[in-house]
Amino acid sequence: MLHFYEGQVRKFLTQFIRILSNFSVETGKGKDDTVTLRAVPVVYGDPTRQVANIIRNNSENALQYAPRIAAYIRELNYDRERMQNPYHIEKQHLKERDVDSDGNYTNELGAGYTVEKVMPSPFRLEVSADIWTTNTDQKLQILEQILYLFNPDFEIQKSDNYIDWTSLSYVELTSVSFSSRTIPVGADTEIDVASLNFSMPIWLSPPVKVKKLGVVQKIIMSVYDDDGGIVKGLIDGTMLTRSYVTPNNYGLLVTANQLRLLGSTGTTTSSTDPGIGTGGSGFYTGARDPGLADPFEAYGPPVNWKLLLNQYGKVTNGTSQIRLKQATGNEIVGTIATSTLDDTILLFNIDQDTIPANTLTAVKKIINPLTFAPGSPGDGDRYLIIDQLGDSTATVQSSTWGTLVASVGDIIEYDLANTKWIKVFDASHPDSTQHYVTNSHTGIQYRFNGTEWVKSYEGVYTAGNWSIVLDGGFVANDDASGQDATTPW
Repeated sequence: MLHFYEGQVRKFLTQFIRILSNFSVETGKGKDDTVTLRAVPVVYGDPTRQVANIIRNNSENALQYAPRIAAYIRELNYDRERMQNPYHIEKQHLKERDVDSDGNYTNELGAGYTVEKVMPSPFRLEVSADIWTTNTDQKLQILEQILYLFNPDFEIQKSDNYIDWTSLSYVELTSVSFSSRTIPVGADTEIDVASLNFSMPIWLSPPVKVKKLGVVQKIIMSVYDDDGGIVKGLIDGTMLTRSYVTPNNYGLLVTANQLRLLGSTGTTTSSTDPGIGTGGSGFYTGARDPGLADPFEAYGPPVNWKLLLNQYGKVTNGTSQIRLKQATGNEIVGTIATSTLDDTILLFNIDQDTIPANTLTAVKKIINPLTFAPGSPGDGDRYLIIDQLGDSTATVQSSTWGTLVASVGDIIEYDLANTKWIKVFDASHPDSTQHYVTNSHTGIQYRFNGTEWVKSYEGVYTAGNWSIVLDGGFVANDDASGQDATTPW
């Protein structure tokens, strides 16, 4: 393991010391009746160092100096109650601003990066602050200024890095020891110590992995115009013969968390929904409607992934990516892994940050209204229903839904002002908008394909509308030639 040190505990301790800084005590009044203040310094040291630096000050003849505050770490323990999945990896896709030749930032987008962060480890930092004073009045002044801040805690931030998910914490006052002396007080010491104990939940993180993106998204097979020339096509941008292809013109079927490679027997792509499905209703993906087109009839049976992957590189489970281009221009990204049970399947783990934005307010659940009871609904509660509700005459009275009439795929909402359920999305008469909605109960987003709700990224992606990103570097083919392993498809 490579050495790394970011001073994470030190940063939290520094913030704690800053909380105790800039306090002062009143030492008297001047000739003009002005108040004289003395700043209370804050030092760090464990108990033995406190004694050496405060009482002896490296000299047997030095006078004891007070008031002052000494802060130190008392304990650092693993906080099991805050433990989360230690194998979770958070991914963020970032774009930096472009830099001109003079090194100044411009308003254009520059390089892109992917940041991968491993789940940090939770710890609880126990710290103490000893307040050293020579009299009770000094102690009361300092305590009064400090104690009111902790009601019950004080929030701190160790860094201003916006991608640092461990920067925020809080300091909680757990106990106060008012005095280190007992009665009677001897004449051999003038120092009184009041101890404040604090608790701070913190996170310790390993280094992040930063990848610079440089992936070719499409292959342009022809740059010639309709006259066979190249100048007109490049300059005027007419390029009528330009085509985007995938090796062997393979299509990609996405269902749930599985990817299947489809053959190239070919089919006509919908003009209104390019790249995903045909004829507006999409392909049959295990939905209830058997009238939807079967992708295996249009493109042939699934293709063995190994036959294609071995030509370009090796899939690294959990690292290699599939990128899906939707009709809206949105790109969905997810990591892939091979299946040990079926060579025609790749497992797909979608990056939730890349899914399209919702066009409809999220629903609480997807329900069967004939068997589900919402209890005491709140204003604006929404549900997506999977069974018929009511009749066309709107005369059937339900104790739960009233006289509401709704069909499969409709979204219903509770109107508190009128104390009734209403239909807010009609699946049988959808508008031309590509609608997306999230099930807040599961966190899964769905897309309405014109007929039914499917997972937003499900469907068939034709050649040129999907790509795979393998590991960087070169791998050897069967003919020992080098092939870039970061290959767009």
